This record gives sequence, C-alpha cells and structure tokens, in this order.
Amino acid sequence: MSPASRRPTSRDVAAHAGVSRATVSMVLNDRVEGTVAEATRQKVLEAARELGYTRSAVALSLKQQRTRTIGLITDEIATSPWAGRMVRAASRVAAEHDHMVITVDLSLRDYSLEDALRMLSERQVDGLVYATMGSARVRLPPLPAWPPMVLLNCEDATPGRDLPGVVPDDRGGAREAARRLLDAGHERLVMLTGADESVAVAEREAGFREELEAAGLPVRIVPTGWQMSDGMRETRRLLAEDAPPTALFCIRDRVAAGAIHAAALAGVDVPGGLSVIGFDDEDFFAGDLTPALTTVALPHAEMGERAMRRLLARMGSADGEAPASSETSTSEDTVSSEDDGTDTAGPNRELVPCPLVERASVAEPIAHG
Repeated sequence: MSPASRRPTSRDVAAHAGVSRATVSMVLNDRVEGTVAEATRQKVLEAARELGYTRSAVALSLKQQRTRTIGLITDEIATSPWAGRMVRAASRVAAEHDHMVITVDLSLRDYSLEDALRMLSERQVDGLVYATMGSARVRLPPLPAWPPMVLLNCEDATPGRDLPGVVPDDRGGAREAARRLLDAGHERLVMLTGADESVAVAEREAGFREELEAAGLPVRIVPTGWQMSDGMRETRRLLAEDAPPTALFCIRDRVAAGAIHAAALAGVDVPGGLSVIGFDDEDFFAGDLTPALTTVALPHAEMGERAMRRLLARMGSADGEAPASSETSTSEDTVSSEDDGTDTAGPNRELVPCPLVERASVAEPIAHG
C-alpha cells in the first residue's frame, strides 16, 4: 500500500505536527489536563484534520477492553406504536456517551431471546437492555455469563435474582384517572379492563380499586378486551342498563375510542352524559378523537432514557470509570416458578410516573361549597 493510500496513523500526526506520539495520544484522547499547551493542542488537531486521521474503533476497543456498543433486545419494535419513543430515547442517551446501540427485534427474527442474548454476548457488547412492549414479568434463559443488563418495561421474575428494571407506574396512573373522575362528581364508575392476566391489567385494576374504595364507592371492573370493538360492545351493553354508568375508565385508548363510538350511537353525549378516560396516550390517535380523549400517558421516552442511564452507570460509562464486572448466571439461578400474580418486584424496580393528559372527554369538576 502506498503512503498516499494507507490510513494515517498517530505516528504520522506526530511527525506532521512536530510533536511526540505521547502528546498526540493525550490530545486525541482529550487527556491534556494542563500538560499540553493550547497552541500545541491546536497544532495536533490541525495536523489530524489535514491528514484525515481518525481513531481506530477496533484498536481502541482492544486497548480499553470495551467495544462501546450496547445490545437492545425487544419483542416487537416493528409492530408497536410506542416503541420508537423508547428506542430513540435510549439510543440518544447512549450516543451522548459515545456508545452505539445494536437493536435486535425478536418479532422479525427466527431465533429466540436466548439466541439473541448469546449472539450479542459473543459480539462482546458492553451492556444489554431487554425491553418488552407490554409490561411483563420475564424469566430470562440461563447463559454462562452476561454483560451488565437492565430490563425495560418488564421485571425479573426469576427466584433468587433481581435484575434492575425500569417500568411504568401503571397503578399510580390508574389512581390518577379514577381520582379525576371522582373529582368530577361521578359515583357510578366502571372500569373496562383487559381480558388477560398481564401486569398492566393487574396494576391498573389495583389503582382503580384503591381510589374507589377510599371514596367509599362500589368497585365495578368489567373484563372487556383491548380493541376498539371490545370497548364498543361492552359500552353498548352498559348504557342499556337501568342505571348506566356516568364514567368509564378504559384499559387502553382504543377501548376508550370504542366506548365513545358506542355512546354516540346511543345518543349519549361525551362528556355531558358519559365521561371517558383511556390509557396509553397513543400517538396520532388519542388527541384526534371526537371529543379528544383524556388519557393516562405511558412515558416510553422517559423509560428509555432512564434505562439507558441506569445501564451506563452500571457499566461505569457515565463517568468514565472502568466497566462493571460481568454478572454470572447459572442454570440454577434461572429456574422459574409459576407467577402467582402477586407483586414480587424487588428493590431494583424503578417506577416512572404515568401522567394524566387532560383533554375533552371528562366533565368539568363540580364546584364545591
């Protein structure tokens, strides 16, 4: 390879700038710390620009024993309307700390979570984030050793192990929704819930129940489903009752949209005759309904940011320290028992608030006094 075609080295930069290689190393790695004069630093930087010098990521990773890459595994990025917020936020934080994110979407691949974990570990990523698009308790497969890992939108359900996780405060969000309806003066409230036993269903039902019980009102929770057609079907049935509810809290925005549609077909005004609150604050949907839907937002962007910052802290990257040692996982550590539905999350669970987004589908609060 001719000198003109080969990649310039730090030796070339040193010769071009008329300084030592040690000085070049300190300048290009931003470790001058008062030992290199500003004029010399500028001379080195100018020489590097003129020669087109760039540091070799491979050589740097070998020297530091780090690849500055993070693996992000998720179950359904391609099909979830919220995944973009989560992944963009996590990737932005990683980039701020000079890390690249390798994303693996299991819904687009023929391999399992265990395959993805093994593949990323073999590529020597410095850390891992495993994200689920629906709140869940997960049992990770056994592997000989993992890099530092943080769970996103899920919790570790493996007995004897408690990986850190960042999850939405579904229960707190549901309490906010119920409190908003109570403050509006409603006493006949119904929750249209999902027809499954997911973490989101359990937590949102618990929050709704707690607020109504504290208000001394009967708790009515109706298993419905997750789709618009489910909300429409169940709301039509409820509105036909002798004393129909005056307010609905829906497990999901799409269920709430079905409820609003059913009310319109029945000649019931929303919010005048029926107040409705959803959950998700789905992009290009909740705010475009008629009336615009008051809902509880899932903070996917904030969750993505928090999870990545937490991982970087565990890796020691946020402040430039050496990476944390790998966590070892044996098959005995990962033997799982059946989930009994109780809240067994350990102290490593970080709850992110789910704020109420006020729009136009709830009656104005009744003036007191």
